Amino acid sequence: MSHDAMQLSERARSLERGAEGVLPLPLRVCMLSLHTCPLAAPGGKESGGMNVYVRELSRQLGRRGVLVDNFTRSESADQPHIRNTDLGANVRVIHVVCGPEAPVSKAETWRHAPAFVEGVEAFRRAEGLRYDVYHSHYWMSGWAAGRLAAAVPAPVVHMYHTLGAMKDLAAGPGAVPEIAPRRGVETEVARGADCIVAATPRDREQIVEHCRADPRRVEVVPPGVDLDLFRPVPPATAGAYVGHPPGHRMVLFVGRLDPIKGLDTLVRAMAIAVDREPSLRGHSCLCIVGGEKVEHPERLDAERARIGDLARSLNLDDVLHFVGSVAQDDLPYYYSAAQVVVVPSRYESFGMVALEAMATGAPVIASDVGGLSTLVRDGRTGFLVPDGDPAALAARLLPILRDSALRQALGRHGMATAEAYGWPVIAERIDRIYDRVVAGSADGWPRNWPV
Repeated sequence: MSHDAMQLSERARSLERGAEGVLPLPLRVCMLSLHTCPLAAPGGKESGGMNVYVRELSRQLGRRGVLVDNFTRSESADQPHIRNTDLGANVRVIHVVCGPEAPVSKAETWRHAPAFVEGVEAFRRAEGLRYDVYHSHYWMSGWAAGRLAAAVPAPVVHMYHTLGAMKDLAAGPGAVPEIAPRRGVETEVARGADCIVAATPRDREQIVEHCRADPRRVEVVPPGVDLDLFRPVPPATAGAYVGHPPGHRMVLFVGRLDPIKGLDTLVRAMAIAVDREPSLRGHSCLCIVGGEKVEHPERLDAERARIGDLARSLNLDDVLHFVGSVAQDDLPYYYSAAQVVVVPSRYESFGMVALEAMATGAPVIASDVGGLSTLVRDGRTGFLVPDGDPAALAARLLPILRDSALRQALGRHGMATAEAYGWPVIAERIDRIYDRVVAGSADGWPRNWPV
């Protein structure tokens, strides 16, 4: 390793000088999101809560004076490889050319991970930069952070977002198993990272159990929500905006068309609800938002066909409505137009959709799994039900659809809960983690990354 690579970052040295009254230099963060761009619209197979997280965290860190370079794989030759105006003056998004500039599968993305590392390092050298922290998201980016840190040392902060072991355990019919290297890499990342950010206490437990992480290096910091964007819209205004007829009751699902999201459970529950309350037919809809631009269009088509066939078999054709992917700015209108938002997932490390819905005042029914178990307060902000249980879900759907006072009470409590998750608060907590790991770098830190 070169002499230069062994030196502390300027930020670490300036922190050491802080005792002498010298202000530390701005923190410079290398944010790694190899397989999904923070600027991508949510709703596709690899575009969802994670890219929203990376985007909003970067934006808020930039507002705090942190210099953030987001690195992601380039998926289009038509877009600028460096974008520096989308997320604020201190934040750049760098699209690294590694492999074809087109959407590819996770397996192919993984094959291009070494080239991604080379591209990040080439950019750093060309700019004459040294990063104070590598902050990686998802297992492939964690692997990349380890290689970068082994070459030019700096602390690594990592967030898994989801775990391969948990996704495989929760996989339902039609689910595609996680690719073979994932679990081993997740364990390697846990061994080498200076701090792992878990979304919830349950997520922390699963990281310690499945990745054999040192619990002393796993800190719980939940994702945030943009409270300026996700706020209540008058129901009549929201309904008109999304084209929902007055007087109709909307049950809303937002997410990828992926078997792990449990949409089949929701369709079966809706069929039970319509059977028990025939007046719902013709005066309600199950609205499905999401599902565009996936790595394998045939899988999206297959899942949509599976759900459509299920709805037809249950005589629910006239109730089910596929909307497709929508812009992030439009989501508050859908949430506000809905009588209830349902998150029937078989596994969620956190549950961003539930938090966004709560911030807009929409009641939530969610599976009692993962982060949803912590986020949704049963009987107060919504209801928790066993995953994969249509009857239990229908039993919670009907009271909410019938009782406006119940909806309003759940919505008020949801908004109050969401206030604690504002992005400025969350970004401050992450910034404190950065300062702690950078300050600790003067004494060295455990590093078990392969060279």
